[in-house]
Amino acid sequence: MSQKIVIVGNGPAGLSAAGAARIKDRAVEITVIDTKDYDTYHPCAMPFVIGGYLPSVDTIIENLNYEMSKIKLHKSSFVERVDVRQKKAFVKSKSGEELVLDYDKLIICTGSSVFIPLIPGRDLGNVFSLKFAEDADAIKKAADAKAVKNIVVVGGSAIGIEVASELAHLGKKVTLIEMQPQLMPFKISKAFATIVEKNLEETDISIKTGMLVKEILGKTNVQSVVYGNDETKETIDAELVVLATGVRANVDLAKTIGLKINEKYNAIEVNEKMETSIADIFAAGDCIVTDNFVTQEKTLAQLAGPATRQGRVAGINAAGGDAIYPGSVNSFIVSSRTFYVGLVGINEEHAKELGIEVITQKLTAPIRPHYMPTSKDITLKLIARVDDGKILGLEVIGEEKVDVNVNYVTIAIQAGMTVYNLMDIDFCYAPAVSETIYPLVKAADAITRKLERKKERK
Repeated sequence: MSQKIVIVGNGPAGLSAAGAARIKDRAVEITVIDTKDYDTYHPCAMPFVIGGYLPSVDTIIENLNYEMSKIKLHKSSFVERVDVRQKKAFVKSKSGEELVLDYDKLIICTGSSVFIPLIPGRDLGNVFSLKFAEDADAIKKAADAKAVKNIVVVGGSAIGIEVASELAHLGKKVTLIEMQPQLMPFKISKAFATIVEKNLEETDISIKTGMLVKEILGKTNVQSVVYGNDETKETIDAELVVLATGVRANVDLAKTIGLKINEKYNAIEVNEKMETSIADIFAAGDCIVTDNFVTQEKTLAQLAGPATRQGRVAGINAAGGDAIYPGSVNSFIVSSRTFYVGLVGINEEHAKELGIEVITQKLTAPIRPHYMPTSKDITLKLIARVDDGKILGLEVIGEEKVDVNVNYVTIAIQAGMTVYNLMDIDFCYAPAVSETIYPLVKAADAITRKLERKKERK
């Protein structure tokens, strides 16, 4: 008799888990339960719907051919509870229909939900959060209205920056408000956050850091926003507000099941095989806490890339395999209409907090020879450990090749490479595409010289 796998959630982790389980075992029965009314969507593309770069929300909604893979998908449904002893999942649809599913292995991929701060006026019309495809569609339709001229985006992390950039491209007057002293807090360093802020301001986005939104005012729809700090308070016009205030792991089901929850992050604890504290139950994606590959600290990745890889490991192992998830290096990129900013590993500030002695090199260099008309500068900062030159992280900003540099260093970190190893990499060269000496190699070379001088002084 074939094994039965039930997957709760059909986001990046659940989708990946289902596919990996099917590839591993062609006979296993796979059933996926998901709350959405459509098969799946591409959440990272939602800002491009809002800004009109993509023609409509239908562009990012996908119909999956699960039937061909013999995977059953129950849409518009949720798992009410799980009987761990009997290995039964109790499912209820939005229309009230009930279903009991037997399972041999259960994979929890319940994802995350938008965190909505308790701001007075948050329930007014034209105040939105952004999590699902229908949210992007609603924001786009509201922003297209002629009456909407002033927009406030609350939250200066990746999604806030991307949404603000797209709305500014529509010709709206956009104010981006972040409660921390810098944009992208706990991700990039203050120095790089300053560069990001400068680039956004050049596109006429007003940046307010170290400020809290105190109240959203209006009768039926939002009309203005009150923000400030302990000393100041200001009111600005706003006909539309987007709350990009972060996400929290969805762990209600996990708690009712009795899975071990990490207290600090309020997320499901798993091991390197994506196994939870209860036998035959796996978890992956935004709802879990995992290890930071560089520091071995517990971390919330909550990114599509790690979720997909975690889901793959969970799916393989649920189907009888033996896959390992090595931890998250948190490779990360944010796009705007005029630049990209990326990072991987840890930055210098984080290293100092952990007591790791690092050596760094920041430089600005052309991505192609200066005589090429398409040559543009890229700014990057490479971080390495002092004692052995091991590469720990990278921050980078530019108009092109940000993703390439992040990916190169991601490989370097996961392979345990040093700056000396990076110096030996045989990068390709042609004037139309790259510099003779790649900017990343220039940074590695500078660090190796610093390390050698340190050795000489001892």
